[in-house]
Amino acid sequence: MHVSNRYRLIEPLGEGGMGVVWRAHDELLDRTVAVKEVRYTGVGDTRRAELNRRTIREARAAGRLDHPSVVVIHDVVEEDGRPWIVMQLVRSRSLAQVIGEGGPLRVGQVAVIGGRVLDALRTAHAAGVLHRDVKPENVLLADDGRVVLTDFGIASMETEAGLTATGGVVGTPAYMPPERLNGDPARPESDLWSLGATLYAAVEGSPPFKRDSWAATVAAVLRDEPEPPARAGALEPVIMGLLRRDPAARMPASQAAALLYEAAAAPPPPAWTDAGRPVPATPPPPAWTDAGRPVPATPPPPAWSEAGAVAHTAEGARHIATTGPVTAGPERGGGRRRAVWVAVPAAVAAVAVLATGGVLLSDRWASAPSATSAPSATSGPAGAASTAPTEPGARPSASETPGAEVTATPAPTRTAAVPAGWRRYRSAIGRFQIALPGKWQVAKTPGRDSVSIKGPGTPGTLIVEWTVPDIPWDDPKEHWLGLERDIRAKGEFRQYRRIGITSLGYQGMRAADWEFTRLRENVTIHVINRGFHTRDGRPYALYWETPHSRWARDRHFFDTFARTFRPL
Repeated sequence: MHVSNRYRLIEPLGEGGMGVVWRAHDELLDRTVAVKEVRYTGVGDTRRAELNRRTIREARAAGRLDHPSVVVIHDVVEEDGRPWIVMQLVRSRSLAQVIGEGGPLRVGQVAVIGGRVLDALRTAHAAGVLHRDVKPENVLLADDGRVVLTDFGIASMETEAGLTATGGVVGTPAYMPPERLNGDPARPESDLWSLGATLYAAVEGSPPFKRDSWAATVAAVLRDEPEPPARAGALEPVIMGLLRRDPAARMPASQAAALLYEAAAAPPPPAWTDAGRPVPATPPPPAWTDAGRPVPATPPPPAWSEAGAVAHTAEGARHIATTGPVTAGPERGGGRRRAVWVAVPAAVAAVAVLATGGVLLSDRWASAPSATSAPSATSGPAGAASTAPTEPGARPSASETPGAEVTATPAPTRTAAVPAGWRRYRSAIGRFQIALPGKWQVAKTPGRDSVSIKGPGTPGTLIVEWTVPDIPWDDPKEHWLGLERDIRAKGEFRQYRRIGITSLGYQGMRAADWEFTRLRENVTIHVINRGFHTRDGRPYALYWETPHSRWARDRHFFDTFARTFRPL
């Protein structure tokens, strides 16, 4: 079957109360897309025609939204008396699938997901577009690391009433705000209530008002107060604030953005045994000598400020990497707050990027949401480089300001010799220092926890990445082997040839080098990727690539980068 003489429907991907989503092939542009067939049942022809017109109008409005966490709408057509919405096919699993298969998510993960969905909603609301059906089924955790909100532009029944004349419910009642179930029009605050219910489900495993029947669920939404979530920790204030029954009293988006940042920055609560006792904390993995033997653990080195002094952080604060920043929180009491990053898990998102360094091996450099300082409601265009929040008063590093150079006095005991003609570079956001050739420049990768480094004298590029995986790994060699298996299975690298995956000791840490060649744009490139953990558990990857024809000439760059790299 074809739609609009262009989109060939291949197979249904899912079906709900509002229609069917199909995998389809765009025969004009030769690409795979998702096509939503919108069905309005139980209404007369006049009302159906009105709903169709409005769905098409709102879907086209949603198609103008430019945000990396909003699914791309390619086309909207009306055929066979109903709308068909043609969208980007996002390789992903939904948040609902992840919760159903793995149970509740960690607070930090949910805070990041919520921050990105909220940023998408704020962008839509600023453009006059409402979502009306925010729920875990419509939050996609994409293979490229993005969090994507889908199903914009679906009109609801009976002048926004949640209940139909026959007693049916349009949408999922457990995620519908009370004002809509009462028949009032949707408003931006309605989407915020649904976001609160979605966050609740993500940390608890089920939404706050789910009951045994739809009628009992609707009654609970209209009558009951939500039970405070038991697992939410630092997320509880934002969840309960978004679930206020009165839309006028509901937490505003700007305050929710700030609280999501705070929740992402908060230390995780302790795990508990079945006997009700806290589970003892697991010590970090040991460091490793060059001979492959563990060495006694030593306290992690201090972080260093731009001036070379020890930078003090709040006790218990976690500084870990993510595929992109959440909204930046406000300063308190005039003091400094460091940027804190929380990982969206690779395993939870079904990401092809299995762990640290994985994104460096993908040709899909899709943008993640840009950093937004609360309470700003604006967001940059998709693909724009995001600027990470920095300490007030601190100079931006070159990773934060393209083309800028920042030097710093390093910790005396952690300094490596800098070759003649090279300079020392320090990344505040990546928490590392490294020596660079004099005219080489550093650029932050948009939406990624990495920087790329390149300059004159070679077409080669170094990428330093610090992404935190969801599933910890102890053996970097086994980690690279697993990632290689995934890439081979998906056929992502043309003419891939492994040269070697080799364990080694690196600066007292256990590491592994993955060396291979692949064909990209008809050029054979040669890659070496070194993966390792610091002693305090932070993963890094040092990825060097250059045309294979230049490998012998350019290998010395990687050797010097690796020798002078130091985590901070």
